[in-house]
Amino acid sequence: MRNEPSKPVNKPSVPTERPVFNLKQEAKTLAAPTGKLQTTHLSINHMIEQQKEKATVAANDLPRKPFDRDDLIRLWKTQAHSEKLNGNDQVYHIMVKRDLQAIDAVRYQLEVDSAMQLTRMENAIGTILAHLREELQNYDLEINMEVTTELQEETKFLTGNDRFEKMAKKNSNLFDFKNRFSLDIEY
Repeated sequence: MRNEPSKPVNKPSVPTERPVFNLKQEAKTLAAPTGKLQTTHLSINHMIEQQKEKATVAANDLPRKPFDRDDLIRLWKTQAHSEKLNGNDQVYHIMVKRDLQAIDAVRYQLEVDSAMQLTRMENAIGTILAHLREELQNYDLEINMEVTTELQEETKFLTGNDRFEKMAKKNSNLFDFKNRFSLDIEY
């Protein structure tokens, strides 16, 4: 193969002259604004104004049917259980710990124990409130949250004697029964 003469290679021909393109057009100089400017770009302020107009029109058309507090509490607990199924155990515990307190017909208040719980509920309340409003057909519903200042009684596990003493404070006849029948409270 080395002894064979090499074959000529066909190369494409390259034109020596390049076409000239005029890339820039001269800008028009105006002495005064004409008011006929056509913009092809999006204006964020214009889009925000359009959304506000749509929101105000839509808010006036939303239903405002009256509802019972019991219906709201039932839906609240149902939503709490669905939050638990979705993996939001902390939101579930906050929702089932206390019932909503009525301020008026459409405004309710939820008390939480700490600022941490308040933050968790503020993150979740948007979807919860949207679901409640849709189900109750009342878009005026508001739920306000507040950190409670009331200290809850600490949970204390009682022994047999402690339980007996607590019940005996409510009903003094238990001491009589204990002595009369020689009952032993320890177990």
